[in-house]
Amino acid sequence: MTALVLGVFLASAAGKPVAAGASGDDWDLRWMVAPPSGAVAVAPPPRATPELRALGRTLYQSRCAGCHGERGDGAGRHAPRLAIPPTDFSRGVYKLRSTPTGSLPTDADLFLTLTRGMHGTPMLPWTALSERERWALVLQLKSFSVRFREERPALAIRVPPPPKEDAALRQRGAELYGKLMCARCHGEAGAGDGAAARAYQGSLDGNVPARDFTRGRFLRGVEMEDLYLTLRTGLEGTPMAAYDVLRDDEIWALAAYVRSLVRERPFYDLPPARTHARAPVTEARPAALFARNKPRQ
Repeated sequence: MTALVLGVFLASAAGKPVAAGASGDDWDLRWMVAPPSGAVAVAPPPRATPELRALGRTLYQSRCAGCHGERGDGAGRHAPRLAIPPTDFSRGVYKLRSTPTGSLPTDADLFLTLTRGMHGTPMLPWTALSERERWALVLQLKSFSVRFREERPALAIRVPPPPKEDAALRQRGAELYGKLMCARCHGEAGAGDGAAARAYQGSLDGNVPARDFTRGRFLRGVEMEDLYLTLRTGLEGTPMAAYDVLRDDEIWALAAYVRSLVRERPFYDLPPARTHARAPVTEARPAALFARNKPRQ
């Protein structure tokens, strides 16, 4: 069971630990293997019985407490070794939501995060757990914050069908990228090296670096729909605010441009064990970049 808790530190199936800030951060490629957003079907949750809650408590202590802490406060015994601090569930503040800024996430949001992980962080996809077990964990996560007893999530934001990604859409996105001063944090080339990137050091979660778009490690995922939701809802608890004043066509244009900045194709399969090899760097345009490594059906 200990080996499972230490999963976030494994560089390979052999279980060699990777310390925070070790040579490069390519180890996070191992957690970019969850199914794409459109491939995860969320069935209705099972009834919240005492048995399901008990299962959630047991699973949490064996799989999650090592990083997130026994009380869900983000102070687990392994937390100091992580380059990105674990979420403090007691605050009830979640980065990945389908709900407007300031709202709690839906149960489906929490289930999806458990299923897909948070790319580019030590939070791996828990696809090894059954759906029932993941729903049990959703109940346990909610139990840590009084917000879930006093508030209800707002209605989920509907993601419209994405437009075709073409040069015109990306050009419009590039203009918005400049107009909205995205480069102040993310840099002109999207490498996370903007002049104001240090603002992330003052976020509620501590060391949250500005996202390096070129590496393709997007917390929610790399699909257009993923980026739409991130732009529309923001990443609560960080300086990344919601662009809820933009029109849909502007959100799509910005998402398309951000995708054009990716220079390392996403992984849908595990990298070779015992390696930290980077995904191949390419100058290919987005359509070719993402099409080259489609997930297996």
